[in-house]
Amino acid sequence: MADYHCPNYNDCKFVNSNIIVANTEKKENYLSDYCQKEKNHWSQCKRYITKASLNFCPDFVLPDTPLTPEEIIDKFDNEIF
Repeated sequence: MADYHCPNYNDCKFVNSNIIVANTEKKENYLSDYCQKEKNHWSQCKRYITKASLNFCPDFVLPDTPLTPEEIIDKFDNEIF
């Protein structure tokens, strides 16, 4: 693991399971581009932003998801009901 990593790294379901992204190569690219990149690069990760805004992150959110946290919670709410 790189010297720098996201503060959510150890608890992030994206990092710790293959449920969200099953393709190993794609997942490794996300990890190196967002989770393990130079200092604070993870702050651009939509999973990090969403958890900071909503205090949780739905499984469908990827590091490069174009939705805002508000759009994410709306989508999440609509999938539940």
